[in-house]
Amino acid sequence: MSQGSETEPEGQIYTFNVLERIQEALRNFDYTKDDLFWRIDALLCELRNPNLHEVELTTAFRIELWDRCGKSRLRMVLATTSSIMIAHAAFDAAVKQYAGERLTLRKGAMVLRVHKP
Repeated sequence: MSQGSETEPEGQIYTFNVLERIQEALRNFDYTKDDLFWRIDALLCELRNPNLHEVELTTAFRIELWDRCGKSRLRMVLATTSSIMIAHAAFDAAVKQYAGERLTLRKGAMVLRVHKP
C-alpha cells in the first residue's frame, strides 16, 4: 500500500471529527442566539413604562426635533399628547432644552408652531 492510502482513513476520521465539531458549534450558536433574543427582549420590557397612557397617534399633537443639516429629516419625536395645552407647554419646554435645534409642533400634517435656531 502507498503512504497516501494508509493515512486516508485517519484523514476521513479527522474530517468527520471536524464536521461533528462544526455541527456542535452551530447547535451552540443556535442556543446562544435564542438566549440572546430572550435576554434583549427582557431588557426591552424593562424599558416599558406602565404609567404612560396610550395616545391616539392619528389625532395626537407631536413635538418633533429635526436634523441640523437639512430640514427634511426628522430626528425624533420628543412628545405626543392629545391635549393642545400640554402640547404647547411641552413645546415651550423643548425650545428651552433644545434652543439650538429646529422644532415643530404639529397635529398630523398641520404645523402649529416652529422654532428655528
